[in-house]
Amino acid sequence: MVTGRSYKETMEQALARGARRGLSALERSLSKVLEPLTPGRETPEPSRAHGVEVPAFDSTRPIYLHGYGDERPRVPWPAFPPTGYLGQLHPEFQLRLAAERAFVDLEDCDFYHSAQLPSGEVIDGAWDLRGGEEAYLGGVGIEGRRVLELGPASGYLTFHMESRGADVVGFDVGWDRSIDLLPRPGFELGWARMDAMRFIGAVQNSWWYLHREFESSARVAYGNIYELPVDLGEFDVALFGAILLHLKDPFTALSQAAAHVTDQIIVTDLLQDPELDQSENLMRFAPQAVEYATNWWSMTPGAVVHMLERLGFGATEVSFHAQRHRLAHDLSKPATEMSMFTVVASRG
Repeated sequence: MVTGRSYKETMEQALARGARRGLSALERSLSKVLEPLTPGRETPEPSRAHGVEVPAFDSTRPIYLHGYGDERPRVPWPAFPPTGYLGQLHPEFQLRLAAERAFVDLEDCDFYHSAQLPSGEVIDGAWDLRGGEEAYLGGVGIEGRRVLELGPASGYLTFHMESRGADVVGFDVGWDRSIDLLPRPGFELGWARMDAMRFIGAVQNSWWYLHREFESSARVAYGNIYELPVDLGEFDVALFGAILLHLKDPFTALSQAAAHVTDQIIVTDLLQDPELDQSENLMRFAPQAVEYATNWWSMTPGAVVHMLERLGFGATEVSFHAQRHRLAHDLSKPATEMSMFTVVASRG
């Protein structure tokens, strides 16, 4: 708890502690993607990506940390984004993002996924994908491939795929963007979005906590999934892991990712209406009770296939499986088997 000091002082000290504890390991683990960082090196000139000028990373740019005083978790959202959300995969920008989360400890985290640390300690999360990874990924081989993971949450799949030889870049909501929330009468969306940013920030804290624990080389960018930064580059594979049901406009999100993918898109989501013909092109709007503000859709695999075919990914395979989940993210409850589907779509 923060006592007797200003929040600014607390953050400065926490960043210093985190830097001593985590950044030396981070720099080692990022050696595959980092150019040598020479003290006093001149600020790099702007570059161009996809015809758009990418602003040079400014090492003097302030860190924006917005917290709730003595409360936990401490999260850095909302914050001012880089211009056009560009330049986030630059090595120095990745180090800055890590520095902004260097204060993170377990009290600052909300673990969406269960994870086993290198020490053997297991951290419980709402979803436990251990042992079900191959089914979740639709059996797609990822070794030596570049993967764009949309909505990585706590990053269990990020670090699993990395351990299998993939070069992983995550993309998540952040900066000045919040998740999509369903409106309802009497529901103040402005404050609700702020609360949602705090929750999502704690989940993203857990990504950075695991990133540090695993000495990961995975990178991450933040922004608007309906307008991905043009400088993300090209990927062999994109993964949508149980996020389409939470998006107001799933087709636009898929089309944005498709513009960056040369080979395959994997979509895994909840099988919410098992009584329906899953090959049919069907979607239900707001399928749950009114208080569920983040569940926009129930969709069949057929609907996902139909969308991906329109985007040029016409060779599709559908599989069904179950993953362990604690309902309502209540970790005091036993995990139940949740029915899911995976669509693997290839170009052509």
